[in-house]
Amino acid sequence: MILDASLDTSFWNRASAIGIAPYLFHFFRVHYCAAVKGEIITTDPKETALIYPQAMLFRVFEEDGRLMQTEPSFSMNRFGVGEAFATALAFEKGWPLLINDSRPLQFARTLNISCVCVPDFCVMLFVSGRITLAAAQGYLKRLTPTTAQSLLEQAERMLLLAADSAAG
Repeated sequence: MILDASLDTSFWNRASAIGIAPYLFHFFRVHYCAAVKGEIITTDPKETALIYPQAMLFRVFEEDGRLMQTEPSFSMNRFGVGEAFATALAFEKGWPLLINDSRPLQFARTLNISCVCVPDFCVMLFVSGRITLAAAQGYLKRLTPTTAQSLLEQAERMLLLAADSAAG
């Protein structure tokens, strides 16, 4: 079943950096707010022609309709503007929140918002048979410099449990 989900900048940037963003669309109809797009598309075309890879990938998926702009009726006014709007959209619609920053993620969970961080998504990819155990472990390792250790450790435990379950 494909679920609607609210996208935060932190999730997109990390998932794009390690190469798993295209897998999102097997699981989610991904919605973003203008504030999130503004954070992802960080360059001003009037100032530079540079486009960062995560921004280019975002534009491609936006143009082909896989990323959909949806605005909440209010903002949370917590953390950064992207997190505030993405969290508000998830809360308002009852959708999962795709987020990788641990503090805003923990806050969203206090609001009973289902959250998926990039490490969790790596586990989802393995459990669904889309990637191998070695690939999932490699992705988690690549997230080490940019993702909270607590999120990585939780995903590693879940990954090992899933691998044990699949083996036995």
